[in-house]
Amino acid sequence: MRPAPAVRPWLPALILAASTLSAQHPGGTPPHPRALRFDSGERALPTAAGRRFELAGGAVAYLAEDHTLPLVEVAVALPVGSFLDPLEKVGLASLTGALLRRGGTELLPADPFDERADTLGARLDSTSGLTRGGASLSAMAWELDQALDLFFAMLARPAFQPDRLASAKTHLRESMQRRNEDPRAILEREWEWLTFGERHFSTRPVTPASVAAIRRQDLLSFHQRFWRPQQLIFAVSGDFRPQEMLAALNRRLAAWPESPPEDPLESRWPPSAPSSRARPGLYHVEADVPQAKVALGHRAVETPGWLDPDRFVLRVVNEVLGGSGAISRVAGRLRTVEGLVYRVSARYELGDLWPGDFQIFFATESRNSGRAVALALEELQRLRSRSVHPKELEVAKRTLLGNLRLAFDTAEEIAGTFAEDELLGRPHAYWEAYREGIERVSREDVLRVARTHILPKNFVFLVVGRWQEISGGAEPGASALERATGHRVTHLPNRDPLTLRPLTGSD
Repeated sequence: MRPAPAVRPWLPALILAASTLSAQHPGGTPPHPRALRFDSGERALPTAAGRRFELAGGAVAYLAEDHTLPLVEVAVALPVGSFLDPLEKVGLASLTGALLRRGGTELLPADPFDERADTLGARLDSTSGLTRGGASLSAMAWELDQALDLFFAMLARPAFQPDRLASAKTHLRESMQRRNEDPRAILEREWEWLTFGERHFSTRPVTPASVAAIRRQDLLSFHQRFWRPQQLIFAVSGDFRPQEMLAALNRRLAAWPESPPEDPLESRWPPSAPSSRARPGLYHVEADVPQAKVALGHRAVETPGWLDPDRFVLRVVNEVLGGSGAISRVAGRLRTVEGLVYRVSARYELGDLWPGDFQIFFATESRNSGRAVALALEELQRLRSRSVHPKELEVAKRTLLGNLRLAFDTAEEIAGTFAEDELLGRPHAYWEAYREGIERVSREDVLRVARTHILPKNFVFLVVGRWQEISGGAEPGASALERATGHRVTHLPNRDPLTLRPLTGSD
């Protein structure tokens, strides 16, 4: 006798789904799979109403309860980052953010701090990027009080222990030495310089000289000036009672050391946008790699307002061209149909604080670079000249709306999303406007916005790889890549990995 199969963990859900389908069908169980009708999945999005609270010192918190597990997640963000770095000390904001967690506190050195976190079973982290810094805590509910003590000790009274700072600077230098090892990293570095310029803080590199100039006192001063209660935005989720959580946060914020009286961020936020304008052309960086890495595109034309309908149309355009769902014209043509590329992506990055960029990227055999670029341009021209198919548009919209629901799938995501709204100045109404805006996008909208926001005449083409193979040895005539782009190539210099200064022929 054959043993009964084990019950799969998803079987109860399948039974429930079948009963739901059966109930939706007027005759009970549908007679054929084609008769199945699925729930549209439409659900009201959570709102920020009743979730926002003002705290001691000017901080703000968004709370989202979830008593499913005895776990509490606390995240805090603030508008600090590389835009505040002095020119001669690039990397200061990043080191400050990283060493909040790793550099110990005034009362607890780094090693005992780590041991205490391990004893509590708490995960703590901190970081700082271009325009935002932050920290996070994950702890069991019954250890929350002690875990919050650790969390606020590192937030408010970091020690930036000298040996930990020295170690971080050493690791940073080692990572600089590897900057030329990844051809994709080379491509993205040169792409940012070509499209945004080399003088903006977002493209300014960390160098050995800038890191060597940073002292422990610089981190202490930076923290005192910019990591202050009135800048903090908390997102708290999990197993807690709101009034108890608010009291716990307020008590610890009230004990924050006194900061300088002025608010130096008022005149610096939001950070200035890049002012450099890209020069269209074909650019090449020589690299001894088996496949060429290719990028083409331009800076975003503009950043539509948060509630501007064109913002939502651009999301659909992005999904049609290179979405992660069921459709992607670029991947479908270059990889699935033609088999020319190994990796491929397309993005239209609107940017939160200034216009981002439009970029198609792929990796291909060097000799296929010209043909792959030509086909990518064909797909762009097709998008800019003919309306998308109704089914294609519907799939793109359904994918985006499905992803929207996932953005509010957990209490952690709910609190985090609304806290990010506060940081960016994005209205909470954006999310309902997003859903309605995506629903309203028409075929005519996609065609119009593709024509006005994707401009091949402005394209920068960048390729990293062996030019002899990419060009097919075409000398002195134009290579296939040059013919496809309409530009003669400009060869960019290789760079020293530490300083990123151009290398000369003798180097």
